[in-house]
Amino acid sequence: MGHNNSESSAKTDCDRCGVLLQENTRLKEQLREMENRAHHDVLTGLANRRFFMEGLKVRISRCQRYGDQTALLFLDVDGLKQVNDRHGHQAGDLLLTSLATILSDNVRVSDMVARIGGDEFAVLLDNIEPVQLEQKVASLLNLIQGADIKFGQQCLNLSAAIGHCFVGPQDNVEDLLSRADAAMYREKRKAS
Repeated sequence: MGHNNSESSAKTDCDRCGVLLQENTRLKEQLREMENRAHHDVLTGLANRRFFMEGLKVRISRCQRYGDQTALLFLDVDGLKQVNDRHGHQAGDLLLTSLATILSDNVRVSDMVARIGGDEFAVLLDNIEPVQLEQKVASLLNLIQGADIKFGQQCLNLSAAIGHCFVGPQDNVEDLLSRADAAMYREKRKAS
């Protein structure tokens, strides 16, 4: 009789362990999802502003410590408001997700791409020389301007201005973003 009770007790304990393991797995998945949402833009799936800023701080630290050469690109989508007004926000969202794909598909895994504002994107390019940087900016601009984006029967034009600067050992996040933003506005004025 005692033997049956211990078997029954062991089976109950085993059942509880199984339930707890399933619950633990479910909670871990929820935590991963919450961390992903905290670090990534919902629309594009790119890093969000907060996560990007942390990445930028790490790049500045590596520059100070090891002399790593990292470039910051700052992009602003041209005419997004007009697209939203003329075709609706779904069309504007399509432009943003298309740009996110172009950027992500054309940088290295070690680089970081982020959507840091409504129509603003940033890219950190690790270990890049000045000549390579100019080539990368020109290449990205060609890909962006050559993008064939269909929205229903419409073909949407994608255009963006790209400003860039190198991360220096004396930099802080705000200075870098200001320099890259100023460079982007200079490019916008040149294009006008």
